[in-house]
Amino acid sequence: MKRLAFPLSLTLATLAATTGLAQQSPFDMTPEKPAQESVPAPASPPQTAPAIGDPAQQTTPPQTGPAAAAPARPAVSESRRYLLPQPDIVLSGENALRSWAMYLTPEQAASPAKLNFGYQNAIVIAPEASRLKLSMNGVIIVDIPVESTESVSRAAFDIPAGVLRPGYNDVRIEASQRHRTDCTIQSTYELWSEINPEATYIDFSEPEAGRWQRVDDLRAIGTTPTAETRFNFVVPGADQAISTTPVMRLASGLGLMAEMPNQSFSISRKEAPPAGPGLATVVIGTAEELEPLLGKLPQGAEISPTTLIVDDSPFGPSTLVMTGPNWSAVGNAVEAFLTPLKRPTSQRATMSTHMWRMPDPPMVFEYSRLKFADLGINTQEFSGRRFRTNFAVSVPSDFFANAYGQATVLLDAAYTPDVMPGSHIDIYVNGNIAATVPITTGGGEFLRHLPIPVTMRHFEPGYNIIELEAVLLTESDNVCAPGATGSTDRRFVLFDTSELVMPNFARIAQRPNLSALSGTGSPYGRDAAQIPVIVDRTQPEALSSAATLLARLSVAAGRPISMDASVAPSAIGAQDAISVSTISQVPAGMLRQVGMPESMKTSWTENTGAEVAGASTETTLDEWQTRLRGSSWRGQISSLEEWLQRTFNVSLDTFRIFQGVEPEFVPNPGENFLLAQQQNPAGTGVWTVITAPSARLLEEGMRAMASQANWRQVAGRVTTYNNMSTVIRVTQPQDVTLVDTQPFSLRNYRRVMANWLSANAIAYSIALVVMSVLLGTATLIFLNALGRKD
Repeated sequence: MKRLAFPLSLTLATLAATTGLAQQSPFDMTPEKPAQESVPAPASPPQTAPAIGDPAQQTTPPQTGPAAAAPARPAVSESRRYLLPQPDIVLSGENALRSWAMYLTPEQAASPAKLNFGYQNAIVIAPEASRLKLSMNGVIIVDIPVESTESVSRAAFDIPAGVLRPGYNDVRIEASQRHRTDCTIQSTYELWSEINPEATYIDFSEPEAGRWQRVDDLRAIGTTPTAETRFNFVVPGADQAISTTPVMRLASGLGLMAEMPNQSFSISRKEAPPAGPGLATVVIGTAEELEPLLGKLPQGAEISPTTLIVDDSPFGPSTLVMTGPNWSAVGNAVEAFLTPLKRPTSQRATMSTHMWRMPDPPMVFEYSRLKFADLGINTQEFSGRRFRTNFAVSVPSDFFANAYGQATVLLDAAYTPDVMPGSHIDIYVNGNIAATVPITTGGGEFLRHLPIPVTMRHFEPGYNIIELEAVLLTESDNVCAPGATGSTDRRFVLFDTSELVMPNFARIAQRPNLSALSGTGSPYGRDAAQIPVIVDRTQPEALSSAATLLARLSVAAGRPISMDASVAPSAIGAQDAISVSTISQVPAGMLRQVGMPESMKTSWTENTGAEVAGASTETTLDEWQTRLRGSSWRGQISSLEEWLQRTFNVSLDTFRIFQGVEPEFVPNPGENFLLAQQQNPAGTGVWTVITAPSARLLEEGMRAMASQANWRQVAGRVTTYNNMSTVIRVTQPQDVTLVDTQPFSLRNYRRVMANWLSANAIAYSIALVVMSVLLGTATLIFLNALGRKD
């Protein structure tokens, strides 16, 4: 009887699912947001159609109800490669594009492969007029209508032989989306499709595709189902002073080799998590230390430096082993590994962002004219209401033109007679509006190198995202007849002959400047000397945090960070330095030097300001400040400052004459991780402190801040992180020191002075008055000397 029950129940379930698919869900305009939680895998694998790109046969129907939640998640294959570099790839608006590179080993490129694709979209998207496409190396693999509103839909597609290649492969996802019923500009903000990282991956048929054969194959580490990358170090001698520098240097090199946007490191003395996609196990130590841990010691490890990929029984396949007869030999093995990754400290042509964004943005040091075609923007014709595209450019760490600098976009575009006056073209820099050009004439127009001034106020060291948006108003959209939202009549075109003109700008370093640290790894990325790194070796969490930080800095700098973890705090002297430890272990004097009281070592604890049920202290304080605003002279000043900032993007700091004295910094309640920077006592470099109340919070905070989305928010003199609310707060410096980085040049000093005076209006006004008085006095003396004397 039991044998008959299971087939019968399976048949009934199949009939029920078929009946459910035949019925159309009622149309629902309930507002919704992209799903943030991953969806469990379906009970059965997605069906694969014989023809590529046929969505009717390839898409697995969404499962709902208890039956969908019951199956357990299947084990992840070693030959699986998750595709998304970041967890939050959302294609929003009427047109959207994301592209990046994916590294494959020769075995992966040669193996038959199947692409699994999962996504969910807003219910207001019209599937008959909207499509999602995914291509690899220029070959379209996925081309389906956007029609997954209730849950994550999954589909499987065969990747044709010869499409994948060893090394870097271009991945491109683009969406064309239209609203079901609404033709307004506002409705375009309701359109989104979210690509699910857990449901989007490549399965390779050959077992060898899941194993690394060469050290260089570590570039193919990829990501986990949550779009993270993790290196797990096993270091039996981690508490030895001689081991710290080679381990940190290796972490720096591995981070630079992988270049993944959300990578972190974990250091243990004996154990490592099981191997899997997005995870790498690294075992490093002397032959004597590793012999009890490894199933078999690599040949020659007792006599010479050895670096090898092994399939080890305790740690699993594709384990990187780096060993030698002693730690000096291990250090030599590490340096040999780093040699191909090193680059000169001279100027680099581009910043490397291709593992999460393509193409790599050019690094601009002086006057440059950059064509849109070279920045990754092709000629695009558009039939919707709000066109949007973006590109990236990079500026160096000593960029100093955010108060006066102005770039120019020379726009080649055209719009049809349907586009009405009132439409406009906007340019954003790092999410901030930088320019607006209204369209004031009807009848259509061809724009040939239309100059659009773009303020450089929002440029930061490192790469900067510049977005171009065209808001197009038409009479047909005002009428919005049935089917008008899906019209394919083109109304706007952007040509790839458009250019971005970057001017010569002032170059001088600022101290402190955490934005330069996060953007380019400065000053640690350009130092030829070894940087002292102070880390508490007794805490694996502190070592893990230091490894994550150095890997992040190496990616930003484009070269391994040259460092020395054996330097005693008392021997730092006048050098640049980094400290990574819990607050109680920060070296004496260093905490005070970066602007924090020594009393924080005892007052800042893991439970300080812990949020309890109800409103937090910070929330309550903000609420009362809002209530009492305007009731005192301080409230009036605060309101004035907010109005100036909101209306003119000007703060009261602009009107100061002298630089203020830095107040001591104390974290707000709930803030449990921080990065702080300040000049060293000799004024010849900077000290950067990374700390938290406990070892656990230090590792968790560093891992969170090292993610791509958070890392670019690191700026000012102090950046704090609240792990409960995930809020990042930046404290800007009041006392900034300018340090020469360029050879003597009157032109550069003129630009530096122009930027400084633009940022200090009162000083500029006083200088103007003084110069006017001097000019008037000189004129009076000159005229008196020339005049006729009676």
